[in-house]
Amino acid sequence: MVRIRALSWGIIIIVLLNCAGLAHAQSAGVDLDRQYLRGFITDTGHLITSPTRWEGRDWLKAALFMGITAGLYVFDEDIQDWAQENRNSTTDTISDLARPFGEGIYTIPSLGLFYLYGHLYNDKKAKRCALLGIESFAITGLFTQAIKFTGHRHRPDSGDSSRQWDGPGLSGTDLSFPSGHSSSAFAIATVIASEYRDNTLVPFISYAMATLTALSRVNDNKHWASDVFFGAGLGYFTAKAILGLHDRENGRLSIIPVIDDEYSGLMAEFRF
Repeated sequence: MVRIRALSWGIIIIVLLNCAGLAHAQSAGVDLDRQYLRGFITDTGHLITSPTRWEGRDWLKAALFMGITAGLYVFDEDIQDWAQENRNSTTDTISDLARPFGEGIYTIPSLGLFYLYGHLYNDKKAKRCALLGIESFAITGLFTQAIKFTGHRHRPDSGDSSRQWDGPGLSGTDLSFPSGHSSSAFAIATVIASEYRDNTLVPFISYAMATLTALSRVNDNKHWASDVFFGAGLGYFTAKAILGLHDRENGRLSIIPVIDDEYSGLMAEFRF
């Protein structure tokens, strides 16, 4: 069943991007090499220290994001009651279909198939999308787990209050905040949507699937609304930051000293 679902997601991604007419578009490549693997560490460090480089608008976005999370936190139990009162076979079916988009056991093999497709057909954009999707998934997962084990918030299906937190610890239970499914789904969806943004169909479907994945966790009574919103934002902003770092690497300015018999000075090189 795992292999079937992974293969299905891989085929869906390939067909979706080919139908969009963008799978062979030119793009700055990302290769599966030592530099890419080293980037998991360097990019994580860059993201952790990024608040020291934030500007006014960055702090405004962060404040807005945290404000909405806090607002949902206040109404978490009311939203839970409404979701469970309106839960039915249709919402359960949609939830079952969308949930795998946030589970690494399905999405990572799917991205692996997409990378293989790009490798076989020399599609740099496909390989870049797959590799950055995997990196975003991994780094977002690291941040998600760190926050989960720091807070140990009780899940809604435990019957406990939405305000029940146990604080830092190593226990593998009560890890409601934030939603891992939501953060993973939006981390991958954001990469796909950004890389294939020239066609409105791709971002729409990518974010729609990620949103349904997030909502499935509320429908299944596994997470509070604030869990899934914070998780979604964590995945989105992490993916955007990673994309920005790789775009910067592929288009950086270099100043090179030049000394020969006829000329000495500096040469500026901008690599696209």
